[in-house]
Amino acid sequence: MHDRTWRHLLPRIPGNAPNRPAESPRELGGIEGTVLTNESVGDQFEARNPGAVFEAYFTPEDPAAKAELRLIDSVIAGVRADERVYPPGENPHKIHYAVYNLRSQKVIDRLIEAHKLGVDVRVLIEAEQISPERDWNTVDEQFEAAGLNVLRSDRDASLESREASHLLGIDSNHLMHLKSRIYRTVDPSSGEPVETVLSGSMNPGDGASRNDENLNMIRDPRLVSLYEKKFEDVRRHERTDNVWAAERGMNVLFTPAKSGPRPIEKLFEWIDAENEFIALSVFDLKDLKSPTDQKKLTEKLIEAKARGVEVLVITDRKKSDGRDLDGNRIMMYGHYASNSWLDEDLERAGIPVHEFINPAGPYNAVHAKAAVFGLTDMKVMTGAGNWTRAGIGSGRKRAKNEESFLFIESSRVDNGRTGRRYLANMLGLLRKYDGQDADHGPAKATIEKLQSLANWPKVQVMPEALLGGREGDYYLVSDHPALQPQNDAPGYLIKSESAGISLPFGSLLEYEIQDANGQVVESDRKLVVRPPEDETVMPEAP
Repeated sequence: MHDRTWRHLLPRIPGNAPNRPAESPRELGGIEGTVLTNESVGDQFEARNPGAVFEAYFTPEDPAAKAELRLIDSVIAGVRADERVYPPGENPHKIHYAVYNLRSQKVIDRLIEAHKLGVDVRVLIEAEQISPERDWNTVDEQFEAAGLNVLRSDRDASLESREASHLLGIDSNHLMHLKSRIYRTVDPSSGEPVETVLSGSMNPGDGASRNDENLNMIRDPRLVSLYEKKFEDVRRHERTDNVWAAERGMNVLFTPAKSGPRPIEKLFEWIDAENEFIALSVFDLKDLKSPTDQKKLTEKLIEAKARGVEVLVITDRKKSDGRDLDGNRIMMYGHYASNSWLDEDLERAGIPVHEFINPAGPYNAVHAKAAVFGLTDMKVMTGAGNWTRAGIGSGRKRAKNEESFLFIESSRVDNGRTGRRYLANMLGLLRKYDGQDADHGPAKATIEKLQSLANWPKVQVMPEALLGGREGDYYLVSDHPALQPQNDAPGYLIKSESAGISLPFGSLLEYEIQDANGQVVESDRKLVVRPPEDETVMPEAP
């Protein structure tokens, strides 16, 4: 049901979704009139922006797991092509993971292969995840069998033994909750370093790709170095010095912080400054306090609504209500899950909170941790951490978990592309889980309300995208407001040589095509409206 019933309604990556249903929508390339289809993408699609500084993936629709494997393969290819011998500590071929868990067998196999070829492979992991009680986690046993050094707990370990370990269990009084992967290699042709970070809400787990997740590919050298510094801080059990570069459009803040701005401070700063639109999609969402005025998150969102900001909130029902789809209480970590009450407080103030359950399996979740701010000046906050006191802090209480939070001023970085991609993902969640949330009515009505906002982005959809290259005059028969017929016409008249139709970003068009004689030439057409540059760019193949 998860793949076949809902998948066709989401923004997707053409050519990468397995078992693509025949009725799935085509992705519109409206601004340039490009039609992106399963057959027309391929290498051309990847070549459009192979060196993207930033790219967001959203599972299960985007090939995030494939991107992770491809990045490992790129390091393997780099070390295979490099015949130089490096002194100890100077190996440029590195794969450094700081992750909560690691259960993907394909990732484990590739990391072992990379180590055997000479790559500096280091994995920091939450110690509890590789404890003997969790016999389903076998990465420690597999690393040992392959001859890699494993230290399951570093609580009483020396720094020397920590640095000598290929797999190190971080054992402290808080969670090692990072989900960061750092890849470094050397371009065989130029000899220049190539470095990339993957980080987001997605663990490298065997079932994580069925979650609703985000995973971000980062190639900004400054950010890569900050993630590497965080890796070393975690290994040394040291707090991080956060740095905010106001002149840069992308910044990363970590917890726990020794100095510099805290993520919770920037979060509330962006909420207070927003006058158009705020959308949250957060797995574990608690009523945090602002560090400046001690007001709660609910108060801040209610104040935003009062000054005219449209607010959208999406969260996981298991975490927000502690209930399953049938309303039954659920067990989590050996006890009944609790009700957070945040959703009820926002609902009473007129802010709808959409609570969804991912039905792919009992351990799957709506697991993203992201926010979009603004429409004309789009910003995105995303990362590994939940919006809890332990994850991000609250008021004067500092966060305890090892976490990362990205702050992206998308209008500065990529003309709003990343903002639109995160927004498209949230609209996709509304459509995907339409029917679960009867209190808020159909997703279609919610999306149309958002699209009525004054500054909602528009996309110029070209006739060839709608007509599939047909020449001449045709009618589009649809219930979409922008495609209503004039006079007594059977549908909306569109000419192959016309200039196109301006449609709200994220629209789902369901229509059929009729010729000038009223004959149906194609039925059950579906299209998701977004510009071609909002597609996902895969990392280059090695």
